[in-house]
Amino acid sequence: METVRIKQVDAFTEMPFGGNPAGVVTVADGLDEGRMQKIAREMNLSETAFVTPSEKADFRVRFFTPNSEVDLCGHATIGSFAALHEEGRLDAARSVFTQETKAGVLEVERSFRGEVPVFTMTQAKPRFRDTGSSREEAARLLRVDPSMLLDVPPMAVSTGLWWYVIGLKSLSAMQSLAPDMGAIRDFSERHGLIGLVPFCLETLEKGANAHMRAFAPFVAIDEDPVCGTGNGSMGAYIGQYRLVDFDDGVDLVSEAGFEVKRPGRVFVSLRREDGSIVRVKVGGSAVTVLEGTMRFQGEVC
Repeated sequence: METVRIKQVDAFTEMPFGGNPAGVVTVADGLDEGRMQKIAREMNLSETAFVTPSEKADFRVRFFTPNSEVDLCGHATIGSFAALHEEGRLDAARSVFTQETKAGVLEVERSFRGEVPVFTMTQAKPRFRDTGSSREEAARLLRVDPSMLLDVPPMAVSTGLWWYVIGLKSLSAMQSLAPDMGAIRDFSERHGLIGLVPFCLETLEKGANAHMRAFAPFVAIDEDPVCGTGNGSMGAYIGQYRLVDFDDGVDLVSEAGFEVKRPGRVFVSLRREDGSIVRVKVGGSAVTVLEGTMRFQGEVC
C-alpha cells in the first residue's frame, strides 16, 4: 500500500477557516503527474501543491486544480512554505528561498510579524494585454451597469497567470456581484485567461487599500476566496494605472474572501521603474488546519 502525507493549509490568514485553503504535499518525490492530478481532484480545493527536489532552486513546486495543472498559485505557495517552515525544512539562518515553478524560478521571503511567520513571494514580471473587449462586455460578465466601472480600461494582466482585471467604483457593487459564470468561462477560454478579478478601492477594514474577488469557472473555481496571483495582477494594474499615488514603490494591503465567509489579508508590494511596474510581491501568513495520510491500494482510477 502506498501512502502520501498531505496537509490542508489556510493561506493569507492567521486564523483557522479563514483565507484560502490549499492542499500541500511537502514530500511528493515519486508521484507522477497522473497521481498528483488525482490527489488534487480528491482534495477538491482550488489548488493542491506538490513539493519535490529541484536542481535550479531550493524546491520545485507544482500546482494542480481539481482538473488541470497551472503554472503558479499564490496561496498554495504561501501554504507550501508555511508547511515547510512548520516541518523545520527551511534553514533558520536564511530569510530568502527559491521555488522552481512553471512560471520560472521565483523567490519566497520569510519574515516575522511578532512571532508569526509571513511568507512573501516574488511573482513573475508583470505583463499587460488588451483583449480588445469593450467596457460594456466587461460589465456584462459581472452583470453590472457600465457606469459602475472605474474610468480606466479593464485589462488582462499576468504576474504568473493571466487574469482579466476590472475596477469598480464602490464596495457595495463589489459585495452584491452576481457574475455570469457561463459567460466568464467562455470569455476566459477565448482569451487565454484563468478568470476575472474585480476590485475596488473602498474597503471594509481599516488599513486595507483594496477589496477584491476572483472568479475562475474555467478552471472549476467559481470564486477563489483569497487569490495570490489575482492579487498580484490587481496590484500591477493599480500601479500601472496610478490608481494609488506613489513614486518608486509602495506596500498595499488587500482584503478578500468576505463574501464567501473566508476573510483574508494579502500584502502586495509594488516596484516601479521608468514609469512601468517591474516587480510585484505578494505575501501573507498561513495556518495548518488538517494533516493526514492518503492511501493508495491497488490501481488508482
